[in-house]
Amino acid sequence: MRRKVIPVLLALILMVGMIGCSTGNSGSSAEKSTTPKDVSAPNTSEGQTSGQVDFNEEPYTIKVNYTVLGQEQPDLPKIEERLNEITLKEINAKVDLEGVSLHNMANVYALKVSSGEKVDLMFLMPAFSYLAAFANNKMIRPIDEELAKWGSSLQQSLGEVLAAGQYNGIQYAIPQKQEQVLTAGFNMSKSILDKYNIDISAIKSLDDMDAIFATVHENEPNMTVLAPEVSASNIVFPLVCFDGMGNAYGVLMDGTGTKVTNLYESKEWVDAVKKVREWYLKGYISKDVSTSQDDGATLLTNGKVFATTMNSVNFTGGSSQQIETKTVALRPPVRITTDSQMFLWTIPSSSKRPDKAMQLLNLFYSNKELSTLLNYGIEGEHYEVNPDGTIDTSKNANYNIQFRMFGDVDKMPLSQALVGPSGLSSEAYLEERAKWNENATLSLGYGFVFDPTTVKSEIAALDAVSEQYWEIIGNGAVDQDEMIKKFNDDLYSAGLQKVMDEKQRQFDAWLVEGNQ
Repeated sequence: MRRKVIPVLLALILMVGMIGCSTGNSGSSAEKSTTPKDVSAPNTSEGQTSGQVDFNEEPYTIKVNYTVLGQEQPDLPKIEERLNEITLKEINAKVDLEGVSLHNMANVYALKVSSGEKVDLMFLMPAFSYLAAFANNKMIRPIDEELAKWGSSLQQSLGEVLAAGQYNGIQYAIPQKQEQVLTAGFNMSKSILDKYNIDISAIKSLDDMDAIFATVHENEPNMTVLAPEVSASNIVFPLVCFDGMGNAYGVLMDGTGTKVTNLYESKEWVDAVKKVREWYLKGYISKDVSTSQDDGATLLTNGKVFATTMNSVNFTGGSSQQIETKTVALRPPVRITTDSQMFLWTIPSSSKRPDKAMQLLNLFYSNKELSTLLNYGIEGEHYEVNPDGTIDTSKNANYNIQFRMFGDVDKMPLSQALVGPSGLSSEAYLEERAKWNENATLSLGYGFVFDPTTVKSEIAALDAVSEQYWEIIGNGAVDQDEMIKKFNDDLYSAGLQKVMDEKQRQFDAWLVEGNQ
């Protein structure tokens, strides 16, 4: 149940760690069960810190590495110049921004830190795959002291979400505040919906999609009706809501209860598989769905697919893709730990001034001018402000931040591309977003982080088994009754019960510590 990001990123994330509605990642990071600290905000006014910035010393240059897709933006020097005008005045520091490609981010960071290269801030994405490993390998440093002294705005803005940046009860990272919690559902071509006067307002279940898919299949015989959003995923997975608490081997269904169960024997997953198999047999799904390298999101944009399943449905019902689409949510959103660990800011062990790094992170959250500059660029050159206060970046080609990574989204101007498809005014959008987020359920496993150290070999074996079955079963390409039994038999033979028992043991201990 994750963010609306471009297909290449979704594919990478799905390879690094499977994501459901909301799931934990399936990576084998050595994350440990933790008791989140009290992260309530201190009694200070917005932007204040308990420390005092020394304006008599020589300004320090904060080296910031952040994630990019492709190359750095051509106008980055212009942004840095404006940025340094703010940071010199506020924290007596300059900032040197350096983009690092998402596709080799971990290797680049490891080389920089191991060689002692000066880096003061590192942005991790998808951070749930790296936090524990980076902390265990001492690539990043604990930041409790710096947070207490210089991070009051961070604490006020993030509140309990700060716990997602903890590992073994120690604060190692600062979560990036996200727009909203997302949930599972379908993304559909608006032009096809309009063409056949299809009403999606009453959709509440998978069965409600039957008549819609039948209409499209009958009237658009050359169009694939349904596809997975990315080729590395499958159709079923985004439709099943669970908290994986680190991986998909032992989960809390719907984020409720305290019993760790086998996802692949759950009624919700089995029912979803049966429904997708039914759609496959009716011809709604391409016969080569499990071998195709084409992302469903791209095929939808190109008019070759009517709908995709997705785990990034929000409250608006609209999409800001290249073509107009409409989304429908199948259930209310559930917030889990890995939701808040998609984007994390960390201070590497090679930082010469962690205090300055934390001062800058705090400034991201307290200074609207700075966060607007970093996210949108320079007014009049990279964006225009619309009469309703939204930001229009449609003519900008030289400074485009692909991911929302700087500052408090609740304090920034809204993007027209974000608000426009919703059909809401900017005021109504903010009201609906606030209500949506407030109504999100907090998983009973929120804050728990599984340590797979003692079952690493079993998890590797389970990953190998899952690779054999995951796509063909989840895309409806095989008889479900026979294959589900074989899949589960092979999972148990590979050590599923041992992994589930270990996860249950850690989770029970975490609950006893008062985290329920």
